[in-house]
Amino acid sequence: MINLNTKEKMPGKIKAYYFVKLILFIFLFSLVFMPLGSKVWTSVFWLMAIFIGLPIYLILLVDYSAFNFILEEGKITLNSGVIVKRSKTIAFDKVQNVESVSGILRRMFGLSTVEVWTSSASQINVHKAESENAPDGRLTLQTPNAEWLKNYILDKQAKK
Repeated sequence: MINLNTKEKMPGKIKAYYFVKLILFIFLFSLVFMPLGSKVWTSVFWLMAIFIGLPIYLILLVDYSAFNFILEEGKITLNSGVIVKRSKTIAFDKVQNVESVSGILRRMFGLSTVEVWTSSASQINVHKAESENAPDGRLTLQTPNAEWLKNYILDKQAKK
């Protein structure tokens, strides 16, 4: 489903997903002001939407436009960042686990997140001997592509 050796962008549906998620967050947070009256609640909602929600959404759009990944034989490279460019390559032979995560809102938009876990040094805090418990790679894709990528990585990992 995903072409090898090409830059793939995150799906366009993710813009709508982030917008709805942000509006829901602002709505739920503004409900605290509901007992003060509907005028106060409405004012707080719109002020939060304009001064907090809009800048966050614009930052997410810029970040979204700078993200891509390259799937090659034996590895995946994640590229991101506008001001500070980041590139992370994950070799399939280092992969410990691949998970597909899909909450209710993501499912409504037909999206899933593929999380790739490795046994890299970034996962282990040498001073405390405990895990930071964060995936090395995280991609939000349309659900069929996410499942394909998960199975592709697991298949390549099994053949090592």
